[in-house]
Amino acid sequence: MSLEHSQIRRWVTDKFLSDYYQVSRVTIWAWAKSGRLPPPEKLGPNTTRWDFKKIIEAEEAA
Repeated sequence: MSLEHSQIRRWVTDKFLSDYYQVSRVTIWAWAKSGRLPPPEKLGPNTTRWDFKKIIEAEEAA
């Protein structure tokens, strides 16, 4: 969690989040399924991303 929030793009991948939290990509999907992370959004037929602003808001609310 060492990245500055202002340096990060809005839509992020499971790979980005796994690096950010230092966990596996499977863990990211499990957290999303359990509600620990906000659900990802489908941006296209083969594109699923998380809104990083919502991730930060959820972190701050916890």
